[in-house]
Formats: sequence, structure tokens, C-alpha cells
Amino acid sequence: NFSSSVSTNSERGLLGLAFDPNFDVSGAFYINYTNLAGDTRISRMFIDEGNPNVANPLSEEILIEIDQPFSNHNGGDINFGPDGYLYIATGDGGSAGDPQNNSQNGSNLLGKMLRIDVNSPTSYNIPATNPFVGNGTIDDEIWSLGLRNPWKFAFDSETGDMWIGDVGQNAWEEINFEPAGSAGGENYGRRCYEGNAAYNINGCLPS
Repeated sequence: NFSSSVSTNSERGLLGLAFDPNFDVSGAFYINYTNLAGDTRISRMFIDEGNPNVANPLSEEILIEIDQPFSNHNGGDINFGPDGYLYIATGDGGSAGDPQNNSQNGSNLLGKMLRIDVNSPTSYNIPATNPFVGNGTIDDEIWSLGLRNPWKFAFDSETGDMWIGDVGQNAWEEINFEPAGSAGGENYGRRCYEGNAAYNINGCLPS
């Protein structure tokens, strides 16, 4: 029971959980939740040594924390990809219309798909093949950007393709498709576009 550490009002809560691909050996799993301050926290935890059906709440190792300016649009889903890396979907920070333009801002982790290597005894590593490694203006953890509130995503178990369900503003919802073998770096358009429709293109690149 981890409820004493989790905020639950609005769109907050325990939003994602993924078991380590080597869970049978490591006993590790990963959670994405909003802490008591309402900020996003990605943590690694372990099962209780005396009872493998129960998690040890004292085992939490915080990997990533992201300030959330509003209570909604926290994204939250996390999954291991076919490549063994942990993918993390983050919302744009909330309110409406992405007023801080977080989704297009490469210097923060909001409104993004992140990819990290958690095959490390402490914290995490950045995969060398992440698309913006060495860019200098876009954080190394970012796999793709331009998302609003990707509440759910999954990898096709047969093809490895990624499908992302993203919340729209008023007129359009999105299902974003990323084929297996993608090198990353996709920009899905928020806040500028909803799918192929213009939303707020002030200062934006062409669709």
C-alpha cells in the first residue's frame, strides 16, 4: 500500500506500472505517480524479500522527478519496449492549450515520450541511440515530443510498433503510430497542431 505517498485529486494518482523484463530475478518494478506535491515521479521499487507478493515501500529509488505546473495532463503510462528500454509518457503540464508551450520545448520533459536505460544498479543511463543525444538544446532522455496528454501507449507484441493514445483539445483526439525500427525524434505537433489540423500555430513550424 503506497497510497500515503500519492496525490489523487484531479488527474493525479498512481498512473503507470511496469515490471522489469527480468523481474523473476531482479524483483524490480517501476512506477509513475504524482507525489504529495502533485509532481511526477518515476521510481524503481522491489518486492519484499519475505513475501514476493508484496512490494517493499521502503525500497523506492527515485529516478526522475518533473515539476507539474497544473493538476491535469500528467500522462503517466510506462512500458518496456522490445529494445529493453523503459519508455515514459508525460503530459504537457496541464491547463488548456499548453499555455507554457511545454510540448515543443526540448529543455523540459513535459509533453514527451522519454526513453531511458534502467539496466543499472543505481539511477539510469541514457541510451546512446536516443535521437537528441549531444544536441545541446533538447534533453537527452527525450525520444519524441509534441504530445498533449498521452494517457496510454503500447507496443504491438508481434511487430514492435508503438501506438500512442493522446488527448485532444476540443475537436480532435489522436492515435499516433510509430513503426518499429524508428530512430525516434518524431514531433507529434502539440501545441501547434491536433493531428493534421492547425490549433495554435503562433511561432510554429509547418505541419
